Amino acid sequence: MKTDLLDRFVEYSAKHNLFLPEECIVVGISGGGDSLTLVDLFIRVNQPVILAHCNFKLRGEESNLDEAFVRKISVVYDLPLYVTEFDTEEYAQKHGISIEMAARDLRYSWFEEIRNETSSSAIAVAHHSDDSLETMLINLIRGTGIKGLAGMQPRQGKVIRPLLFSNRQEITDYLDFRNLEYRTDTSNQDIRFVRNRIRNVILPEIEKINPAIRQTLREEQFLFNQVQKIIDGYTAQKVKKIASIEDDLLKINIHSLVEEQYPETILFELLRPLGFHGRQIRQILAAINSISGKVFTSKTHTLLIDRVYMIITSGGEVSTEKYYFDPESPDTDLPLNFHSRILSIEEYQPSGDPDVAYLDYQKLDLPLILRRWEKGDFFYPLGMDHSKKVSDFFIDQKVNRIDKSRSWILASGEQIVWIIGQRIDNRFKVTEETSDVLEIRIAHE
Repeated sequence: MKTDLLDRFVEYSAKHNLFLPEECIVVGISGGGDSLTLVDLFIRVNQPVILAHCNFKLRGEESNLDEAFVRKISVVYDLPLYVTEFDTEEYAQKHGISIEMAARDLRYSWFEEIRNETSSSAIAVAHHSDDSLETMLINLIRGTGIKGLAGMQPRQGKVIRPLLFSNRQEITDYLDFRNLEYRTDTSNQDIRFVRNRIRNVILPEIEKINPAIRQTLREEQFLFNQVQKIIDGYTAQKVKKIASIEDDLLKINIHSLVEEQYPETILFELLRPLGFHGRQIRQILAAINSISGKVFTSKTHTLLIDRVYMIITSGGEVSTEKYYFDPESPDTDLPLNFHSRILSIEEYQPSGDPDVAYLDYQKLDLPLILRRWEKGDFFYPLGMDHSKKVSDFFIDQKVNRIDKSRSWILASGEQIVWIIGQRIDNRFKVTEETSDVLEIRIAHE
């Protein structure tokens, strides 16, 4: 096994089209045996590689010794090396996630920065088949559906895993055979971490019942992969019928969804990549017959059950930043794409397009202010001689909660000029006394 690992590495990488001989690869290197094996195999096939090491500052002096060792390896192999440090605990606390998840997020985000900076084709990580089995059991516990039970994949986007064909023992044998020095992470024995508990406690106990459990799980992973491909094909067909993307919103037709034979499966496949979990998805499905307006959130997205559609948008806090727009010297660094011009009253030809506003230029205090609408805002809707709260206007116009949160206001000082895409303020309309007209168009690109 130890002598043919190189041949199997080449065969596996070619089978899954992981990289071409001339492509540069960013290799994540911790200093442990798995990543050292991956680097050594790349070197033996003359693959151009760049090393990237993260110091997560989680193990005190051990973390610093890992970094020093990786620097030594880069010199021995004569390879370029990128090193960074993270305050992983602070990041985990700030985002309300586990240390493991924080390290993962930080690592892959930084690897992608390096890949872009160096024009590399992929990011290689040293996961092997035992890692994949552990991930399968973690996903089973957390409830991630069939795709989670299929384990790790050879390629996910720009991330490749050329060692998935091998297991932990084969890698250890290879390191011994090649007489390669490597670092041992003592935290791998800390069973407070879920993966370590599965690796060091749960799997050994299961092996007492079924000594061949690892091979059994690998065979199950293969079957789950096949099942997931069937589900993907089925879901792709159904999604074309029930879902659409409009203005960065994913809209799912509720009636079309409930008419399907397996609505929960379709919804699960649609929403799981957006951070919604199984229990939430069942709650969402149960809520579609209740009063519209109910909102569900994941860490990254917001879902609104409206009258006809489920509407999903990217999450995150709505910006409270204000931008300034002067039609005489327009700034291109705005969140909306404004096209404006000043017309004489003779050139003025009104349009019914909601994305175009015609305003009495002389009544405006420049620069105009572009901002999100705020609670307490009011204006005089075109055609009305009395004020109305913007929130009440949205209710009258049947604007849903997601669209409300995304709505922009154009203001002249403290006075609202235009609820963009909806209605201008009556106080700034073009009248018989108007001499110059400001035309503003919103370009959707």
